[in-house]
This record gives sequence, C-alpha cells and structure tokens, in this order.
Amino acid sequence: MDNGFLDYLIENDLKIFGEQFEDFLPDKIIDFHIHLWKYEFFSREISQKRLNHNPVLDSDLVNGFTVEDFKNFVEKTFPQKKYEGLFFGLPVIETDLNKNNEYIVEVCKKNRCYGLFNPESNLKEIPQDFFKNRFVGFKPYPELANARSSNNCRKSKEDISMFDFISDQVLEFCQEYGLILLIHIPRAGRLRDRRNIEELKEMGSRYSNIKIVLAHAGRSYCYSDIKDSINYLKGLKNLYVDTAMINNFSVIEVLLEGLGPEKILYGSDLPVAALKGKNVDINDKHYFITDKPRDWSLSSPVLNLDSFTFFIYEIIRSIRIAAMNKSLSREQIHKIFYLNAHNLINSISGSA
Repeated sequence: MDNGFLDYLIENDLKIFGEQFEDFLPDKIIDFHIHLWKYEFFSREISQKRLNHNPVLDSDLVNGFTVEDFKNFVEKTFPQKKYEGLFFGLPVIETDLNKNNEYIVEVCKKNRCYGLFNPESNLKEIPQDFFKNRFVGFKPYPELANARSSNNCRKSKEDISMFDFISDQVLEFCQEYGLILLIHIPRAGRLRDRRNIEELKEMGSRYSNIKIVLAHAGRSYCYSDIKDSINYLKGLKNLYVDTAMINNFSVIEVLLEGLGPEKILYGSDLPVAALKGKNVDINDKHYFITDKPRDWSLSSPVLNLDSFTFFIYEIIRSIRIAAMNKSLSREQIHKIFYLNAHNLINSISGSA
C-alpha cells in the first residue's frame, strides 16, 4: 500500500542523514515502537473529530502502514543500515484488535521478527499459541479501557488507572515469563501525575519479573515532564523507556543521568515519525509543528517546507546531541539503538 511517505523524501534529508547520522548510528538498529495496520481492520466509522485531532489517524496515515511500507521507508531513509523493528497494531477504539493481532503474527512469522500483542482491557484468557506466534509481550492502551465506576458510569480519562486497561491475567502472564509490557501511561499529567508514579512503583514491585517499558519515555515530550519525576523512577530495576517521538535532547539527557543508557530503547512511533515536523516544548507544554497545516499541529502554508525533515530524524538528532553532551561511548550508543532491545527480546522465555 502506497501512503506517499516517500514523496517527502528530498535530497536535503539524505544530506542530513549522511552528515549527522550515518557515522553516529550503528550498522544494526532495532526500532522498539512501530505500528502496523491496514484500513480494513477498522471495525467502526472514525468520527471527523478523531480524524482531525489524532496524529495516527491523520489523512496521510489512516489508510494503513504495512510491513512493506515500513521496509520501503527505512530502506530509503536509513541507507546502508539494517533497520529492524518490534511491531504491534494500532490500539484505538475503532480497530478490530483480533484482525490486527493476526496481521502482526503473519508479519512476524514471515520475517522472523517479534511483536507485541494488543490486548483488550478486560482480556481474561491468553492465547495458547502466544509464543508460537512470536509475541514477546503486550502493548495495552488506555483508550481501550472499559472500566466503570461504582455508579456504572464510564470513567473519565483523568480517572483511568493503569490497572483498568491492563488486566490481572496480562500482568500475571507477563510476570511468569518475564515479558515486555510497553505502556502508554494515562492522564494529562503524564509523569508529573503522582498517581501514575505510584502505580508504576506498585506494578514494578508486585511484578518484578516484568520488563516495564514506558512508551514515549512516559510521554515526556517536555523537559518539565521528566526532570523531577525521574527521581521517583530510579529505584525501579525493571523499568525501561523508549524514545518514540522524543525530540527534546534535554529529556534524553535526564534519562541518561537518571536511568543510564542500559535502560533506554530507541523507538520511533512509525508511521507518525515518517511525517515531517518537530515536537517543541513551549512554556512546559508540548506542541507538534509540521511542514504542512494539520488539525493536530501548528503550521503555516507560508513556511519553507525544505527546512523540515522527518520526525524520525529529529528523534535521532535529540539522542545524538544528548550523547555528545554526556560523552557517551560507541558501546553505549550501540546499546540504545540495538543491543538493549536485542537482549530484552532474546531474554524472554519462548522467544527463541
């Protein structure tokens, strides 16, 4: 399926890659955060509001992102690099998760790679062929929570707990086999939300064998999201973060100081990261700026489009600047972009 991503590919982007990233990146890369789906997996109509305000449902993306799209994109944007991924579906309320999970199985078996299972929030029974299907963990999502309060009213976004969209069965199964749990934390406060911190500490303590990975570094797009919160997370030995859509090198520096390069996993959030733009931190608030006007971003039709590059390059740029500022060794950089993910995946029971 052609999403037109390569229409964005211009000579200036490859010049940036050659000058800034080619020598910095290791020859092998594992991207820990990639969504794959097809439009036919949507089981209900997507509202106009959702189409306008959710980046992954942008008109340039909503038709799907297949493994062929992934390969086509990274072959062009990461020349001479072996770029692999950890794959999962699009866990939004409109998606038929059964169909999407089946597609991830198909992709992983055919390409000898690994995936994460997208569970319903009330999942009771783990698929018997979980490991045979090359799953190494789960990617739950707060939007799928069907939790209800005592008066039988659906909880608001600010009331949702992580334990509302991650079932006991998922937690216990992950604990038994030491699986990966990639969590998109809920609530607007992100890691500044005390309840999120307490729930992560509780989960890490009760389920010490789970590899807990915070997607988007706990949605820490701004320095203020992580600068103090990191102090509460340092003691969680089974906690990791991915770098999906983190464009702020100050955030990466805090992660390096607080968790160390051994706990950081490079991730992109493809296909959103295949668009052109940058995440910016303005007065402790996060905004997308994109090369062309989108309902979910800041932009202007008079901007110089040639001055923009891919979000995925901006992620790597932020890591590169932080790595230079903190004098990381080649070995430490290799850990972030490949070895940490490789070791985590291959340490899991049944993943061989």
